[in-house]
Amino acid sequence: MSLYECTVHAIPEGSDSASRLAIASKRLGYDGIIISNHSGLDDFFQPQAALNVPGIEVAFGIEIVSKNSRVLKNSISAMRARYSFIAVHGGPEDINRAACENPEVDVLLHPEEGRRTLSIASARSADQNQVALGFDISPLIKLRGLPRAHWLERLKRNIIIARKFDIPMMITTNARSRFDLRAPHELRALAEVAGFEPVEAKEALKLPGKILEMNKRHWLSSGVELL
Repeated sequence: MSLYECTVHAIPEGSDSASRLAIASKRLGYDGIIISNHSGLDDFFQPQAALNVPGIEVAFGIEIVSKNSRVLKNSISAMRARYSFIAVHGGPEDINRAACENPEVDVLLHPEEGRRTLSIASARSADQNQVALGFDISPLIKLRGLPRAHWLERLKRNIIIARKFDIPMMITTNARSRFDLRAPHELRALAEVAGFEPVEAKEALKLPGKILEMNKRHWLSSGVELL
């Protein structure tokens, strides 16, 4: 199964074009990459050029940022038809809960922002609606001292919750340039330092590709596929 970097930010949010990020990811050993700028910054620069990079699959998604759960719900409905991968930037409990309750969401990212961990109610909803939990590993590189220790504590609590409720997990560098990217074996090693088991880290890099394949299929309703 293919290895993917699942949430990378390109121009106009990041400092590199989507095609440059795709080329760098291919050289690092990825089979695919998902460019997922934050909402409002998703007017991608020359996306066709990235799709033409040989040897790597490039998909375009979006990381939705919303001020409240009502606006989030409307944004998800509007974006689902436009993008093959829907992520939600979490943090506040109402946003985490709304994302986990919506089967149109592929992954909830940054649920630990604001010194929070995923609630039990949100975890149950994520399990029921097949919403994955995304872990940005970059703070392990960028933070130092107590801030990194506190971040690791919150991250490990969310890993435990994901295991308890059997929630699929993803890992990412949340890269905003080609210099932020890490090779798959490096990202797996960082994830293991953060608390992942080796097999969990490996599966976390395969999950985005599986989700993209599922999203290509035609679903009439939950569990009912048009063949």
